[in-house]
Amino acid sequence: MIMKPIIPLPPILLIDDDPLVIETLRDLCESMECHRQLHHLDTSSAFDAAADPSLGLIICDYRFPTSSGISFIEQVRKRGIETPVLFISGTPDSDAVLKAANLKRTAFLSKPFTISRFREAIYGLLELAAPAAG
Repeated sequence: MIMKPIIPLPPILLIDDDPLVIETLRDLCESMECHRQLHHLDTSSAFDAAADPSLGLIICDYRFPTSSGISFIEQVRKRGIETPVLFISGTPDSDAVLKAANLKRTAFLSKPFTISRFREAIYGLLELAAPAAG
């Protein structure tokens, strides 16, 4: 069985307050041929990183101890940055999903998620055709 190569991904900004989640996301991104990621544990430290024009995607937790991923992305959008965003959350609620859906170029993924759902969400946001499995 011949497997098609995975489409290399552009640089990704990872924002989550849990270092273990950052590590897992990093590993998932590397498995998808994304070898350049920027890691931040809170939204306040990530504003400047979000302005990097080489970024192809932002993966952001929905909830933080003192802020929300939605408010962070709303501020990023006000700065004219339209980088696609994948929100992830271990405690999703309908309000969170609706708020994420109202922002342009965003998707929402509930934890735990499968690797295939993660890949589908990323390829969808980047408007790439997902490689065929096997």
